[in-house]
Amino acid sequence: MKENTFSKIVFFVVFVMFSNITSSFGQYNFKNSEPFLYNKNEVNWGLQFKTGNEREETRTDLWRKSEKLDTRNVTFRFENRRWNFEDYKQERFNFSLEAGPFWGKGNWIDSSAVANTGADENVLGLRTAAEAGYASRFYYNRKNYTLVQINGWARYDLYRQNSTGTSTDSNDVVTGLDEKTSETKFRYSVDGRAGWGIGRLNPMNHFMVADYLLKKYHNERNYSQEEIAQFANEIGRIKNQRNAGTVHKTDAEIEQVQEYLNKKMFLIRNENLPEDWETGEFSPRFNGSRIEFGPFFKYYNREPDFIYGGYVLYDNAKYCSTNWNRNFSAGINYNAYKKQDWVLAELNIGWSYFLKLRSQFDFGIKYVPGIALSGSEETGKINNGFIPYFGYFTQLNAKSRIDLKLSYRFSDDEKLMLSGPEFSLSVYKSRY
Repeated sequence: MKENTFSKIVFFVVFVMFSNITSSFGQYNFKNSEPFLYNKNEVNWGLQFKTGNEREETRTDLWRKSEKLDTRNVTFRFENRRWNFEDYKQERFNFSLEAGPFWGKGNWIDSSAVANTGADENVLGLRTAAEAGYASRFYYNRKNYTLVQINGWARYDLYRQNSTGTSTDSNDVVTGLDEKTSETKFRYSVDGRAGWGIGRLNPMNHFMVADYLLKKYHNERNYSQEEIAQFANEIGRIKNQRNAGTVHKTDAEIEQVQEYLNKKMFLIRNENLPEDWETGEFSPRFNGSRIEFGPFFKYYNREPDFIYGGYVLYDNAKYCSTNWNRNFSAGINYNAYKKQDWVLAELNIGWSYFLKLRSQFDFGIKYVPGIALSGSEETGKINNGFIPYFGYFTQLNAKSRIDLKLSYRFSDDEKLMLSGPEFSLSVYKSRY
């Protein structure tokens, strides 16, 4: 296991070194540029298929129950997402509802002074869930800001459970267990953090669209970074007039774009430009760096129920070209808990590749080491976790989207994280 962990660490170091090399082909310098504004509200609805591992535990002085499940679920999902990135603030809001069937298999253990019971299980039922989140970075000047962030989710499961196993009582008498029961499960969680920070991640979406359109439809000359940035601001102004509650008028927007290119940049109209205008609707793509720190808390209505502590987080993103983005983050949390304190870190290096204005590919790896500080026989031992990941997003047309995410968790110790794959596929409509 040590050799395997060492090889993973070497791979990760090589990965980071390679990222620094590939980031050198950037052709733009945004260090002294004005912040780009980005305002968008999108409403999404469609189907989502998810797989993953779930684990939970309930423990008292006299009783302990733990459960592990490998689940699948198909849900109808409604989602509202908003981004409001201004010169003096960066706000993000999201809200979602989903419902649909789920199924899975796993095992559970129920132990007390009276009996110890263990069983394999199969579950089939209905899952409903809701989630909401808000984050705001308020800038006192170009770089210094304060952060307020709050997130919460709730999930209710109604399902049929088939359990097969054995039960051993206090007299060591073993009996078989084979039962079918109807179960309900309600889970919820709330977490929040406050922070202070220096730096800024600028959204590059409008700059990307401006750069792409100029080079594809008006490649008769080269454009300075300032010209592209001015065109990007015009694109932002046009898109900021949209209302997610109504269908925006593509023809009117194209007319404004063509008029700007003709009057401000002396370019002849190109009738093919509408082919790409309806795409390019990616989530925020960033450039810049920031570091922030502060306190946080997390409450979950199962073990571990309440965690609090402090964190430090560094984010860096590089807009390398129209097609490439390099993303890096490093963070560390000190987690205080009634039974055990621990430190958890995360290093993430990844890239995004944008194919025209339609598709985005994300790939990279996360390294997640953790160390218990007290309350454990393994105090002081570092547990390593690695998560390679891949993502794919494409815009089939002005409204239809496909979003795929795949990752696999490798863990030295399942106390840190459960090993195994996570997969999700969303097919949905979007109004923005």
